[in-house]
Amino acid sequence: MISIKIAVYGKGGIGKSTISANVSAAFAKNGHSVLQIGCDPKHDSTRLLLGGKIPVTALDYIRDILPADRNPEDIIYKGYGNVACVEAGGPKPGVGCAGRGIISTFELLEELGIKSSLFDITLYDVLGDVVCGGFSVPIRREYADAIYIVTSGEFMAIYAANNILRGIRQFTETKNRVAGIIYNARGLLEEDERVARFSKAVKLPVIVSVPRSEIFADAEKDGCTLIEKYPDSDEAGLFCKLAEHMKNLESERGFLYPALPLSDEELENTVLMRNEKIPADKFRLSEIRVMEKKCISNSVKNKKPLIGCAFAGAVSVTAQITDAMTVMHCPKSCALMIYEKMLDTSQSSTARYNDMYSGGMPQRMITTDMTDDDFIFGGEKKLEDALEDSIDKGFKTIFVITACPPGIIGDNIKKVISSVCEKNPDICIIPIETDGNLTGDFAQGEMDAYRALTCLINKEVSKKESRSVNIIAEKYLASNADNNIQAVKDLLNKLDISVNCRFLIRSNMDSIRKFNEAALNLPAYSDETSENIQKIISSVSDVPFFEKTLPTGFRETKEWLLSIAEIFERQDVALRVIAEEEKEYQKRVDALKPVLKGKNVLISTYPKSVDWIFDIASDLGMNILKVGLTYSPFSEELPSCRSHPFPVEKNYSVEMRSDDIKILNPDFILHTYPSLKSSDKVKSAGIPYCPGFGFSAALAHAERWTKLISYPLSEGWKRDGEGII
Repeated sequence: MISIKIAVYGKGGIGKSTISANVSAAFAKNGHSVLQIGCDPKHDSTRLLLGGKIPVTALDYIRDILPADRNPEDIIYKGYGNVACVEAGGPKPGVGCAGRGIISTFELLEELGIKSSLFDITLYDVLGDVVCGGFSVPIRREYADAIYIVTSGEFMAIYAANNILRGIRQFTETKNRVAGIIYNARGLLEEDERVARFSKAVKLPVIVSVPRSEIFADAEKDGCTLIEKYPDSDEAGLFCKLAEHMKNLESERGFLYPALPLSDEELENTVLMRNEKIPADKFRLSEIRVMEKKCISNSVKNKKPLIGCAFAGAVSVTAQITDAMTVMHCPKSCALMIYEKMLDTSQSSTARYNDMYSGGMPQRMITTDMTDDDFIFGGEKKLEDALEDSIDKGFKTIFVITACPPGIIGDNIKKVISSVCEKNPDICIIPIETDGNLTGDFAQGEMDAYRALTCLINKEVSKKESRSVNIIAEKYLASNADNNIQAVKDLLNKLDISVNCRFLIRSNMDSIRKFNEAALNLPAYSDETSENIQKIISSVSDVPFFEKTLPTGFRETKEWLLSIAEIFERQDVALRVIAEEEKEYQKRVDALKPVLKGKNVLISTYPKSVDWIFDIASDLGMNILKVGLTYSPFSEELPSCRSHPFPVEKNYSVEMRSDDIKILNPDFILHTYPSLKSSDKVKSAGIPYCPGFGFSAALAHAERWTKLISYPLSEGWKRDGEGII
């Protein structure tokens, strides 16, 4: 018994299915058992073996039949000469991913025990226009021992053949896998010469030349092969010759050749005899309407490693709106990953709000729960159902955020939204097509979400609240976000100033719409995210931005409060508040000095403002030995408004830090990430992601340092019940 596995590749419509069916029939006529698998969404590879009938495809079977109920007999059909016929099938044109469908078909065949070893000949008829992951499975996973490439003399057919060679070389660079070229003539001028030149250039033989003949159409009309209807014809003899060539591969592997594709320029020179390079005319940009540029994260802009994915970033933003639904068009695993991140109390305070979370998924976050079937056939119906479900729950504003799969398979999100909105004209549905990490990193997803949210802000307002402010770009993933902002609200209340909108954390639709009613925007932090949000807001709002960020520590808070008071003409109140706070601050500093004065500190942090540490250390008489800046994709500089005598070292590695611990011998180290090595014999405290706001925020951390100093250098000092965020 022989066992040969053949893949026939070629451009769509080039005749590879007709050739494959006739070769299978030729093998069957000579008594060989044959399995032919059609790997083309058109699912017509085996039609001529089945009397013109179209079988149920493997993908339809996967979609309709549960795994426990599947049987191999349900997808294998008996064709001419007992050829076993299987069609992979595919999604409707324009939706889903046919390549993924091919992969699923092969997985199904393995699951059902349909193995090539059960047949003398296994023949894969594969679409070759697009050599993507799915259609290259017979090459990549070595299902096929040999590959035949079908082409005519048309340039695009030869172009596809050359592209197939590129795919083969990609996966089998050191192994000979190509048997040769099957030339299916179309009767064009100089067609023979073109194919001959290409064949010579890629060093592949033309195994057979199939002439253009009316008997093919005649046999096709009756739903059969030439082997069946015209067995004595010269054309049928060519397929018998081709089958013999394939059969001989069992013993003569030397008949196989390496894939040696041409470059595009070489291909044109060879096939079209076009030796002169003609550069394309460039379109003048002045004739193009330049679109408004969107904010791009630093990682995406500079092609640096992505931190998180855009899908997660966008969902994290829209989830902050307390009366809007976020529909996550994604697999359940993606949604659960984000949900778990938001539940992590060390990073997210939103999980503490019972009005937002229930025992399972958040009540205003749902997923379309995309599965493998949706990757193949498209997930638009599931998205439509999720939108209808959200409307039934009473949500008037809905965000649709896409993960990677919808972007890869090309789900038409806007079409689905348009259809739903036609039936529900009072509903606002906003698409944010982040497509997972195809769009970029977590920060990019945040930017895209903020940009989408600006459409909700009322551009014109009937009145301005002269004593109200918006707070911009809080760290909504910080566990102490609400405590932090309460300190700011307390300060503002003393000046008779209210908070209009927190953009964006624990906000509702009404506060977002009324964003422009505020007199001033207060940025919470100075970083890339805050800067980008300010740019986005400025496109729809004329509310000015305050020059200072929310303050940490006595010195920053004093400066901040005086500046705010000047804008709102409340300087006298601010001075009284500062005088009262200064007495309390000095009292607490005096209590800490006996423990911390003279202590030497090493700081290791990614580039972020730590002026509050410099200020409190100075007030306590502590010595900062050095600041080491670890790598960050967002910045390389230390943002600081203070002059400092200590050195600052960039690209500060773990090894450099360990060396400094030995050389400088600090009393303790303040650090962000990465964590200390086990060999670093020093006490340490984390620098908080969000250290807090207000006069006493820095003091609270200094009080923790006093505890740290009192503990022995053992594991005990690590168990003080405090986190770093």
